[in-house]
Amino acid sequence: MYVPFARKYRPKKFSELVGQDVASKVLLNAVRLNKVAHAYIFAGPRGTGKTTTARILTRAINCLKPVDGEPCGECENCVAIERGAFPDLIEIDAASNRGIDDIRNLRDAVSYTPIKGKYKVYILDEAHMLTKEAFNALLKTLEEPPPRTLFILCTTEYEKIIPTILSRCQRIIFSKLKEEDIVNYLKFICEKENLQCEERALFTIARVSDGGMRDAVSLLDQAATFGEGKVNEQIIEEFLGILSQEKVREFIKLLLSGDTDNALGFLRDIRDKGYNLSIFWDSVEEEVRDLILYKSLKEPEKVMQVEPFHRETPISLNALLYLEKLINTARIESRTMDLFRACEIAIIRSSIIKNILPIEELIRVLREGEKIADKPQEVQIAQETQTESQKETLWQILQNNLKKIDFEMLRRLPWEEKEGKIFIKVGKKEIKSLEIDKLKAKFPFLEFLVEEEEKKEELPESVKTIKTLFNAKIISYERDKGKDNPS
Repeated sequence: MYVPFARKYRPKKFSELVGQDVASKVLLNAVRLNKVAHAYIFAGPRGTGKTTTARILTRAINCLKPVDGEPCGECENCVAIERGAFPDLIEIDAASNRGIDDIRNLRDAVSYTPIKGKYKVYILDEAHMLTKEAFNALLKTLEEPPPRTLFILCTTEYEKIIPTILSRCQRIIFSKLKEEDIVNYLKFICEKENLQCEERALFTIARVSDGGMRDAVSLLDQAATFGEGKVNEQIIEEFLGILSQEKVREFIKLLLSGDTDNALGFLRDIRDKGYNLSIFWDSVEEEVRDLILYKSLKEPEKVMQVEPFHRETPISLNALLYLEKLINTARIESRTMDLFRACEIAIIRSSIIKNILPIEELIRVLREGEKIADKPQEVQIAQETQTESQKETLWQILQNNLKKIDFEMLRRLPWEEKEGKIFIKVGKKEIKSLEIDKLKAKFPFLEFLVEEEEKKEELPESVKTIKTLFNAKIISYERDKGKDNPS
């Protein structure tokens, strides 16, 4: 009978655990030094090895021929635990046995001594699913369990375990595995199974599995079956319905170059072929974030894996930050509209990215402006012309992306440009006509300065009385030597 990879290549010793060095070292030393606690909580994301480690610990403390804390894997007890036929290993699914009656039955059974092994071990999967009453029924048993009895509570939601239970257990946290660790283990399986694999395809599997080894191994098993012994990018794309990293980067290059037509066509092609658009957009966001990280750090090699794509992308940090904002905005807008439509709007908004000047360029322009006064008149005139041309760049962006009536209204208002931004003075009248919040979201280089209306001078009481008595209209009013002279 066929054995899936997830079971066939499940670790059987502490040394075989991948990416959980802290957990394996703590438990191995506890077994070797005979300091195994009576109750543990194994907490961490799904597929990171919690239940597998619990079974390894069960083998280690019940092994008849342990080797420096590790189970031998050959004795009668180790073989029985591997087959699932060991009477002193009781695995309980707390998601379906979560009531107080289930825990009372467990508490009654705990009092019996081990039948075959040295210890009786209870593994509670998804322990956070227990009811509050069930947790309370378990408290006394966890605090003072019978001799040679061990409890292991496995959970993916550590914060839902009540404090009184946490205080009675030793806690071991399992973290998500690194992509490199997952890929190396998948390569090991491919070698054992004589599978033809591409490293890029394995990285795609590792990325999709989100740090879970079990999911990664299961996906490799299915992909190998689908590809008849081959695991490459094309097979992964067809099988998982996701795009490879290379194609995601091709899409980002289209956005950064302002090639809106081809970027929209790329997006529609993804939708028509049935790819998962949400996963694709997440991949785009992750790649852009890596580019921002690379552009921001002096020595990015110390904190990230630098690839040629990062070095070969000659775009400014300002442009990348604007693109990252567009991607996040599309995700937020997808809550009220279709994700595909939100992504289309983001692509259209990205058309101005190619016109965003880097900070270095703006500084250079400002420095050159300071030197104009020291140059001959002919050079000064040429420099002024060049500066005016650069100032027109931002207005050209507005003209290309706004309705004519809105652009003309902005152009007529008092404005000033400095530090790569346009500052426009507006009154309450213009605020009503212009949608300022939308303009600022679409054009980050726009800043609006709202002018406060001048307060009208308060009329003296005498003037108010005359106006009321004669039902008069004040045409003009001025003060003369402390006297009021209405007219």
